[in-house]
Amino acid sequence: MEDGEGKYGKQRMAEAARVIRENQTGLVLTGRITNGRVELDQSTLDEIGQKFPNADISFVAVNAPFDPKSQLV
Repeated sequence: MEDGEGKYGKQRMAEAARVIRENQTGLVLTGRITNGRVELDQSTLDEIGQKFPNADISFVAVNAPFDPKSQLV
């Protein structure tokens, strides 16, 4: 589906941003990447459990792809 501006045109990106804004949780995810896997800190998992006690957990990296080496502190 193209909207005249390529596969990821302005309309589709605006719609995606709207959906993200409407569904944002206010949670800040912290953790690390180990052997190519995202490992969330226990405090993050606890906060998710308090805010969403009956939810399964999934992770979406909105700013992906990223370079894990540049994230080292």
